[in-house]
Amino acid sequence: MAHPAAPHLAVAVLTRRCHLPAGLGLLLVVAACGKGKPAAQAPEMYEREGTKVVVPEGSPLRSRIKVEAATEQNIQSQLLATASVESDPARLARISPPTAGRVEKLLVHLGDRVEKGQPLLLLNSPDLGQARADYVKAKSGLAQAQKTYARQKDLNEHGIGAQRDLEQAEADRTVAQSELERAGKRLEQLGVAVAGPPGPLVVRSPISGRVVDLAVTGGEFKNDPNAVLMTVADLSTVWLTASVQEKDVRRVKVGDQATAVFSAYPDEHFVGKVFSVADLLDLDTRTVKVRVSMDNPDGRFKPGMFATVRFAGTSTPRVVVPTTALVLRGDESFTFVEVGPWVFEARRVSTGQQQGDVTVITEGLDAGTRVVTAEAVVLQ
Repeated sequence: MAHPAAPHLAVAVLTRRCHLPAGLGLLLVVAACGKGKPAAQAPEMYEREGTKVVVPEGSPLRSRIKVEAATEQNIQSQLLATASVESDPARLARISPPTAGRVEKLLVHLGDRVEKGQPLLLLNSPDLGQARADYVKAKSGLAQAQKTYARQKDLNEHGIGAQRDLEQAEADRTVAQSELERAGKRLEQLGVAVAGPPGPLVVRSPISGRVVDLAVTGGEFKNDPNAVLMTVADLSTVWLTASVQEKDVRRVKVGDQATAVFSAYPDEHFVGKVFSVADLLDLDTRTVKVRVSMDNPDGRFKPGMFATVRFAGTSTPRVVVPTTALVLRGDESFTFVEVGPWVFEARRVSTGQQQGDVTVITEGLDAGTRVVTAEAVVLQ
């Protein structure tokens, strides 16, 4: 019959024989007694087989990965360019003195609204006095020449006057008529009515608009015909002039819609249309001027303002994938293409513009190709 203390004695003997501490020996014995079937290992997230990525059965990725087919959509090509506001040259008038003289009185102020033909200033000009005197003299000379011609004609009809005198009187009358016309044209060039009352020269606005620049005051003497006294501009319509790169000119044409965001109004979008595409290329910048016509009834767009213009081109069918399908490696873009059940392979693609939540694929994928659109980055 075994002694009740035998198990404890065996442990003690084993411990002494192996020269191990009593506690460690006990652990070894317990471990030996508990040795049995190994515990099952958790499945891998994915496995690599060459260039392919396999998501095995039981992987938690199977419930997270989403696979969709690349589709073909009509995408409207878009192009961004910086632009600045310019006044329409056809709606801009720089007022210069028609002749040398002293500004007797200013009739408008900076910012005033003016109508076509409205007086802007009075100019006291010596040339105006000379032009009026020339006209009076020419008018008097014509009257005298007409009288002489009538007398010579009467004498000739009664056989008293010579034919030569009649011809001379007729020539003098023609010269006097031409001189009067010349003097009248000179007054018209100065903006003075031929039959108007005497007085200072009235300079009038050639267009309706607003006085946007004023460079003269009352009492100044101006003798430079190229000096700009003031500028009148009609800013109800302005131009947005954008510089489009040479490689992108083919994407813009007259009549295209353009959307502008101004630096002064960053939270608003304004719509205009392409008015003109320049025929000449700037050789220094390799850009072409594209002008967009913008309605400006409230005068919010000021010449010199900056804006960003988005040109909307024609719609063309393009292959697109959700932007979440794209994985970046340095400067290159990849998608994971399904090549078998739960087997994927990375494929390099070239991307175009992003529109909403999809991105255009310009090279590397065809419509219908199934790609990973969720958790694609995990497969790297």
